[in-house]
Amino acid sequence: MLCNTMVSIVHTLLFLIGLAIATEEPLNNAEGTNVSGQKFRIMETGIQYPYEEHLNIRPLPHNHLLTSFEFEMNSEPFFPGDSSLDFDTYDHYTVFPKAIEPLLRRTDVKQLHLRFTRGYWDSEEWGRLPHDGFKSGGSGVELWALIEGSSKEDAFKKWKTLANSLSGSFCASINFIDVSKTNYPVLSFNPQDREEQGIPLFNPTNNLYLMHASLANEPICTENLTPLLKLLPSKGKSGISSLLDGHKLFDSTWHNMAIDVKTKCVDNNHYLNNGECFFEMEANVDVVSHIPSVLARNKNPIPKPLGGEDLYCDLSKPYDGYQCFPSPETTEIQFSLSDLFGKNISGSNDLSFTHSRICVSITDNWLATIKMDEGLFGTDDNCFDLTENRNYDIYMESGSTNEVAQIDDVPIYVSRSLTGYGQDHGGLRTVFSNPTSKPVRLSYYESLPWFMRIYLSTLEMEATSEAHKNLTLNDIVESRYYMPSIDRKRSTQLEFIMTIPANCTISLAYEFDKALLHFTEYPPDANHGFEIESLIITILEPVPYQLRTATLLVYLSTPDFSMPYNVIIISSTIMGLIFGTLYNLITKRMVTMEEAENILATRSIKYKLMMLRQRILSKLGL
Repeated sequence: MLCNTMVSIVHTLLFLIGLAIATEEPLNNAEGTNVSGQKFRIMETGIQYPYEEHLNIRPLPHNHLLTSFEFEMNSEPFFPGDSSLDFDTYDHYTVFPKAIEPLLRRTDVKQLHLRFTRGYWDSEEWGRLPHDGFKSGGSGVELWALIEGSSKEDAFKKWKTLANSLSGSFCASINFIDVSKTNYPVLSFNPQDREEQGIPLFNPTNNLYLMHASLANEPICTENLTPLLKLLPSKGKSGISSLLDGHKLFDSTWHNMAIDVKTKCVDNNHYLNNGECFFEMEANVDVVSHIPSVLARNKNPIPKPLGGEDLYCDLSKPYDGYQCFPSPETTEIQFSLSDLFGKNISGSNDLSFTHSRICVSITDNWLATIKMDEGLFGTDDNCFDLTENRNYDIYMESGSTNEVAQIDDVPIYVSRSLTGYGQDHGGLRTVFSNPTSKPVRLSYYESLPWFMRIYLSTLEMEATSEAHKNLTLNDIVESRYYMPSIDRKRSTQLEFIMTIPANCTISLAYEFDKALLHFTEYPPDANHGFEIESLIITILEPVPYQLRTATLLVYLSTPDFSMPYNVIIISSTIMGLIFGTLYNLITKRMVTMEEAENILATRSIKYKLMMLRQRILSKLGL
């Protein structure tokens, strides 16, 4: 213990001496590289660590705006074979969050992916999702991880530890993930071979287990954003992270928060022989805001009817002096980021290898400038580097907001809906529409709760176009994986590898039965229904892309929870009547009116005083 303390003190002194030398003798922004290949920057202010942050802004049609925050950071290198209990070993944290690294080591997590998503992404108007959908999740909370374990049971114990720890770190209900909500994807989410992906296996006798779970009914709020900001080295106090505010972020059309952590080693072929490894973390926050709505709320926090001067008629449609069709939203707009997020950008961050950078993707009919000290400045590429510790703001204006930068078309459109009626059975129907001239090869991943008992024998395919009427299910589905559910122990897992022909729309449909639940298994809002997690589609060819459908709301047979209350009230009333009658019969007797008057007369105070007087006189002999 003493040796360990002395070694830590020596390392600390050496670090402080090196930092003092770097401060007293600046190296004019020289670059350095550590043994793991991670770059750092030495400036007059000290050592700069492997951390980068970017903000990308892109206008969308119909007065929407997409803002994407990106943060990247690496941990300090470590040796997989070393134990933190060794006397000459110590843990050193710089920009990588201290709350994440010990958790990853304790649970042997090689890859971690966490998503918080709410809202609706209009793919027909806005095109592809940010980052091609690989940084987005389904509505609610979604978690999947690659865990090293000696067996499936050992990996699941680590998975539960990971879920419980993340639940406390992010103030979310991730701890509700149990065996009935956990799946092991086979055809989806599956990384390639370890040699190709560089996924290390620290113990050659162990295996890697991929686990996935989702909570579709989990609300997303500012309690989830604050822990994310605390994971960043700037803590949301400087740089582009200072722009994030929960009250403005979640008052949006669509928002998504993502955390991705990967384990990388310097030499994947020799990481078992004293090779260095490190964790690479990416945090993303994507927000779609409707600009006129946000500006209107800033002007009138309490909604009020518009005045006559603010109402405009659509003159291309019939109108008269009393009524008309309202005109569409104006296409002329001007705003700043401080109007959308409620505050300015507080300087740059002094930790990163590169300065904080903001890029705006716009066309010629848009204007984007950066505001510094009441002055507006522009660049040719509409990218701005935040190099000084001052307040920044981005000002934008346009005379035609529908003219935006080129939007990449989605390779396929997928929608899912419920069919049938009644509370004992139903069906699911998924529609795939390929608008391109090339066939699309994709993976289909669906997880259903155990109380939806599907009949795979009812799986049918239907093509809407005449040219593809002869297609069968075997022509579309290359391979399939089906894991039936077990009541209260395992959910249904259904996976396909499919190919959708060019310019074709097909639908898959199957039926299911609804199981009955115990009355203790219903949530407090049982009549609201049960939310079913999104269907996950991953495009394999011709371009990599991932999308998720909207969640579904399934209604089950719900008992009348007021009946126990009614039964208790009626039973209590009957028991009260019976008990009261029996008590009266046991403790009371029936008498005539004359007897009752005589009894009452003997119980009066006057009668008792008179009897007492007679006793006293009789004893005195008077």
